[in-house]
Amino acid sequence: MRGHRHTSIAALFCCMIMTIFVTGNTAAEDADGFRPLFNGKDLTGWTGDMKFWRVENGEIVGETTPDNEAPHNTFLIYRDKEFGNFELKFSYQVTGYNSGVQYRSVEQDDFVVTGYQADFEDRHHKADGGPIDRFSGMFFEEKGRMFMGQRGEAVIVRENTENPRKPHIEKIADLGTPAELEKAIDRGGWNDYRIIANGYQFTHIINDHIMSIGHDEDLKHRRASGIIAFQLHSGPPMQIRIKDLRIREIGGE
Repeated sequence: MRGHRHTSIAALFCCMIMTIFVTGNTAAEDADGFRPLFNGKDLTGWTGDMKFWRVENGEIVGETTPDNEAPHNTFLIYRDKEFGNFELKFSYQVTGYNSGVQYRSVEQDDFVVTGYQADFEDRHHKADGGPIDRFSGMFFEEKGRMFMGQRGEAVIVRENTENPRKPHIEKIADLGTPAELEKAIDRGGWNDYRIIANGYQFTHIINDHIMSIGHDEDLKHRRASGIIAFQLHSGPPMQIRIKDLRIREIGGE
């Protein structure tokens, strides 16, 4: 029975991957049902520590410098609405360090956010004699269960009653090697990110490459809806730029 269950789950994920390619490409072509979350002029609808955030050339810019450091991970938060099932699209550039977009998340004090994150970063890890990107596209939970699915993995997340912050992770499929998928990321230009949250399956796509898929069966800790926010990581100086930010609700209004 256990072998049959794994086979059926893997088959289900393969079907879902094909659905993403078919329906996602159609949505990308006609943009039906998408609406902007950013007006291109100012940060109406958003809140954060404004010493780190601005609008420039029709883009959201988040930046830390040696003279303007973030005391902790700080976030620009969309306040007008929470979202459950959706497809989110935006283009990004990141230089210097690590960032990500939060979804189905919760706001804490002082512009701190917890919850699901689709990561994107500059190459700040060292391996094989040079810088690499370990995190872009992974399935992560900020200030929670943390690393749930690495880039190139399709996973099922299940509760660990003995240590809730360390859930049981079952890898059920390979989506490509992390190194090969990293080649899809344009370090000198803009990158297109797509996040699909439908039920408790979460798909992260960068430049038309599926980076990770997570299915959250942790009934106690998963979330059905929440806020969207962008991260500036504490640490080395960094900058992110975001444009063409749009969302399409699935089964929404």
